[in-house]
Amino acid sequence: MYGQISKIFNNKQLDILNITVLFQQQRYIIPVLYLFYVENGLTLSDFILFQSIFYFTGLIAEIPAGYIGDIFPRKHVLIFSYSLFIVRIILWLTCPNYLTILSGEILYGLSKAFYRGVSDGYIYDYLKTNNTTKQMLPQYGKFNFYMSTGSAISCLIGAYLYKYFGFTVLLTIELIFNTIAVLMLFTLPKLPQYKKKIKFKLHLMRIIHICKKTLKNSKINIFMLYSGILTGITSIFVWNFQPFMKSAGVPVILFGYIYFINHMLRAAGSISAKKFTEKYTLKSAGIISYILYLISFLIILNSIKYNNIIICISTIIFICISIGFQMIFNVGSLSRIHGLIPSISRATISSVNSMLAGLLSGLFLMMFKIFTDLYSQKAAIIFFIIIFMFAYIPVKKIINAKG
Repeated sequence: MYGQISKIFNNKQLDILNITVLFQQQRYIIPVLYLFYVENGLTLSDFILFQSIFYFTGLIAEIPAGYIGDIFPRKHVLIFSYSLFIVRIILWLTCPNYLTILSGEILYGLSKAFYRGVSDGYIYDYLKTNNTTKQMLPQYGKFNFYMSTGSAISCLIGAYLYKYFGFTVLLTIELIFNTIAVLMLFTLPKLPQYKKKIKFKLHLMRIIHICKKTLKNSKINIFMLYSGILTGITSIFVWNFQPFMKSAGVPVILFGYIYFINHMLRAAGSISAKKFTEKYTLKSAGIISYILYLISFLIILNSIKYNNIIICISTIIFICISIGFQMIFNVGSLSRIHGLIPSISRATISSVNSMLAGLLSGLFLMMFKIFTDLYSQKAAIIFFIIIFMFAYIPVKKIINAKG
């Protein structure tokens, strides 16, 4: 069976998957999302709150989504995931208000949970079918490159389109590209994978068992934890870009360029993960990320103090560079994990990794909101500097880890 399917497959299949994620990431509203909230009567507090809800939604859905990806054809789960995002676009396009914007963020959280839980698993299963699993790191890096490039392109164009055409045009273009992406997913092959019908109770018990087993695995748990911490801190950085720029008086048209730089550096980090980790090791990427993130917090304090356009932009660009190194560690870490886990539970374990990232992202954003509301933005930054300093503990364990 595997031999027959291998004859049908060629590299174009993963190219199609990469193009679909490129199209799915055409989210033109992202660089001006905060302005979309404000235009529809929401506040900065709502903005941060909704982003934390987005992450908590992904957290709740992550494990079931990953398990579903181990039971049902991953191709079909990907189609479902992309379709959820289309519903969000339609809601925001037809009747944007407090409830529909909140619903849209929840739908987006569900969408990301489903495609994160199965996309990397699909790539690995494809490579396994062709006996080329050693290509997992470069292929997954390539997938992330397309994903980040798609976001970068849409962010660069999005701010420009908003300035001259408004939100309706932005959302309409998003709808067109996402619809094309779904249609392209139908052309992907359905890969052979573990599939067995069991009762829901056994589903849940298996999920809990895999979670416990994964979190107790000393070879991967510390890498998952540190990756989740970095992702959580990244969410604080990124979702404060727009409020920082608006407060400093940065022209809206530059919002797109900032997000373009951010996503292109993420793409660069993803595509160079294999070469970097081979030359300098995955541990080095983790150490560099820790140092750069600490520096990022310190220069944010300086940026808040002066509230100057040039200082603000320079600060954000440095943070984007730091995020690029974080992507090297995250992509390298996930690829390493895939080499240590069985195919039967690949999507579920991958979702445990995403779950930790979602938990810490949502928790950090909620804490940032509370500290900002009670005290000030500066106080929230100082608080997280102290919190992040404790991340040296998992960094030290990663340095001492074998393999």
